[in-house]
Amino acid sequence: MTITSIPDAALAQQLVDLHFNIWNDPEPKNWPAKFSQAYAPNFSVADPKAVASGYVSVGQLIQRVQSEHAGFVFTPDPITWNHGLGRVTWGYGPRSNPNLVRGEDIFTIKDGKLASMHVFLNPQ
Repeated sequence: MTITSIPDAALAQQLVDLHFNIWNDPEPKNWPAKFSQAYAPNFSVADPKAVASGYVSVGQLIQRVQSEHAGFVFTPDPITWNHGLGRVTWGYGPRSNPNLVRGEDIFTIKDGKLASMHVFLNPQ
């Protein structure tokens, strides 16, 4: 049996915290500096409507989500980590109803950065 090293849960939590900081930031001018801290250059995110890959495309996806839901913010729960695959559940909504939408992201990390994220919305 071979034991391989995997990113630890503390690193995963830091990256996911920064990820949600980006997605909650209404100022696109702030994103580029944060992207390189959180995301691998070819970071991809797949939500139910689209797949975005790379910083420019991810930025466009964030702008779309924010424009469709003005004033909404993500409120993430702590991550769970299992041998290279992470999960974070979250609420999304206005501050007066932060759990209007519930969902979860399944993510991977490569070379100390978020490499991929798949978004699942909970049925309502």
